[in-house]
Amino acid sequence: MAISQIVIFEIDGSEYGIDALAVNGILRAQKYKVQKVPGLPNIVEGMINLRGQVNYIYNLRNKFGLPEMPDKEENKFIMLNVDDHVVGCIVDEVTDIVHFNEEELQAAPAIASSLNVSYIKGIAKVEERMIIMLDPVRLLTAEDAAAEIPLLKLSDLAQ
Repeated sequence: MAISQIVIFEIDGSEYGIDALAVNGILRAQKYKVQKVPGLPNIVEGMINLRGQVNYIYNLRNKFGLPEMPDKEENKFIMLNVDDHVVGCIVDEVTDIVHFNEEELQAAPAIASSLNVSYIKGIAKVEERMIIMLDPVRLLTAEDAAAEIPLLKLSDLAQ
């Protein structure tokens, strides 16, 4: 029985989870200025300077096709380790960190395989809650035109 920890966050009233081992940190979005980068897909909000490193910030609302919301005090950046890079995702709120028995993860609905949502690992039932579990690598690098974005360097942008 494999027990793992998951970070649960909310976007537009729905709860999502991601394996805590993939999480590099959780930041208060208000403390950082996001620098827009022209020409990038709309799922990339921009970049931030975190401890002297450039980190790209993804907008999951745009990725999921949800309406834009004004920035709120509760907004967070969940910083994720993805393919040897640290990238962030804007979420409405981080609500919980819980232990979860991986054997209880239900497969993603069959319709998900026919849609472009390969980043959904499955559905986790935590007490009475249903948490949509996400695969961070597929979420941020899969079918998007942004697949190479984490590999950009500041010198690439100056050209």
